[in-house]
Amino acid sequence: MKAPEEVKKIIEAPDLPVAYRAWREGEAPPLPYSVFYAGKANNFGADGKVYFSAQRYTIELYTEEKDPAVEQALEARLDAAGIFWTKDETYIDSEHMNEIIYEIEV
Repeated sequence: MKAPEEVKKIIEAPDLPVAYRAWREGEAPPLPYSVFYAGKANNFGADGKVYFSAQRYTIELYTEEKDPAVEQALEARLDAAGIFWTKDETYIDSEHMNEIIYEIEV
């Protein structure tokens, strides 16, 4: 299982600031940026013990416009770390930005 600091090191880049859960009010950098947070742990157990534990994380990438280069750069960092990911996309009308949602388990 990877700790949040380890996940942050994987997804953070000079051109992609990252925060855990959310940016503080008024402190969000210019787009693009990302937030990530832990979700449900996925434990494998037997005989009343946990033999293996993996942590699920959600990574939210925010961009002003659709930006395949930023997405590909993040995906390349996940791939290089050997992390399987899934991806979904939506547009947030009220914020006028794209949101790409990655789900990982480490």
